[in-house]
Amino acid sequence: MSAELPEAPESVMPDAVPGIVAAARAAFPGWRDAAPHARADVLRRAADLVRERLEDLAILHARESGKVIAQARGEVRGAARLLEVNAELGRTWAGTLAPTGALPGGERDLTLVERVPVGVVVAVIPFNFPVELTVEKAAAALATGNVVIVKPPPQNPRATAAVCAILREAGVPEGVLQVVPGGTEVSAALCAAPGVAAVSLTGSVSAGVAVARATAHLLRPLHLELGGNGAAIVLPDADLDLVVAETLRGRLLMNGQACAATKRIIAHRSVAGELTGRLEAALAEVVPTDPLKEDARLGHLIDAAAAGRVAAQVGGIVADGGRLVLGRAEADGPWFAPALLADVPADAAVAVDDEIFGPVFPVIPVDSDEQAAAVADASALRLTAGVFSRDLPRAIALAQRLDFGGVVVNGTGNYRPPVVPFGGVELAGAGREGDGYTIEEMTRTRFLALRGLRPAAVPLPEGS
Repeated sequence: MSAELPEAPESVMPDAVPGIVAAARAAFPGWRDAAPHARADVLRRAADLVRERLEDLAILHARESGKVIAQARGEVRGAARLLEVNAELGRTWAGTLAPTGALPGGERDLTLVERVPVGVVVAVIPFNFPVELTVEKAAAALATGNVVIVKPPPQNPRATAAVCAILREAGVPEGVLQVVPGGTEVSAALCAAPGVAAVSLTGSVSAGVAVARATAHLLRPLHLELGGNGAAIVLPDADLDLVVAETLRGRLLMNGQACAATKRIIAHRSVAGELTGRLEAALAEVVPTDPLKEDARLGHLIDAAAAGRVAAQVGGIVADGGRLVLGRAEADGPWFAPALLADVPADAAVAVDDEIFGPVFPVIPVDSDEQAAAVADASALRLTAGVFSRDLPRAIALAQRLDFGGVVVNGTGNYRPPVVPFGGVELAGAGREGDGYTIEEMTRTRFLALRGLRPAAVPLPEGS
């Protein structure tokens, strides 16, 4: 890739965290008490600026992270949309009335139920979707009157910092949005700091567990979007061309480093061989290349260490009994070519909880719908899954048996439209993201009871 990246934002030390939180708390009342339409105007201006600078942001993201340029552009467009949607949601967000008037003795009462900001929100951003997820978390929090401390990913902090700079340029006041670069020590200090009201973290299972342990004594609200070992179940009558196209589309997103990607292909034995052959032919055409090339389908992983872990995991699948059909259990720095493995045993580590963050395609043969569901649900990382079949009643029946955060019929599990509640089950995380759902994670309910406001109830007429 040409030209050097701009300087990364300077990391802070953990001992700076108390001052950062204090500045956020000081800024909170002014932003909370601002008119919702004024906050919305700031987010709308930010959306316009993001669109104006789409190409610069996409190129920065692709160069910094290895995401291919077409996907990087799509992510930036999605971020602009999230700014607009959250601006409108924040502007029109309203409460409800609790039916206290229906209770004996409450006939004269009027009780409002409103959602209010929680205060200081810490948003921990992952390396795979730094632009979109920064906005996903920050826009929802800001729209409803919270203040936000953003912790960028240490591997690629520049794109996150650039988006936050745009928000400040659009009018987010000093202290309302702060960017705090650093490593895991800074994340830990922020998440457990006194004065923080809530944490929204997208990252690894180990990171989520560490935050939960560090904050357990505080009973702090945690919104955790963690790992996913997504499964695609392929039934005997599936359209295999569709399976291949959707599997590649979903699995190659961010070079295989997406939580909701299909990481296990659970195929009925009658079609597993043919499906493997078709995947081999399709993947043979996918070559890692410069992510800035317009026709790039696969860039490099986030760093050499990540690629080395993926290579070791491929070796582990072979050791567990899988057969390497395409690719190698070797990395070249951060570059890793697609690997396809056949005849992977249902009890192999990858078939359960060994989530692979890279372009690896393990095919696990099964003999029945029941076995397919059992293998899929054996993982604790149940974020999204897919079921492929031309028999829609059969596919829907199987989909409804799966215990996942979301199931897609005849499509990749990496289907994440912003209007659905996105989140997982068990170790895949807690809480949901999406239009309106993220706002619910960043606010809390409060009731306001107005006693004796209504006129006294009129007795029923005689003879009623």
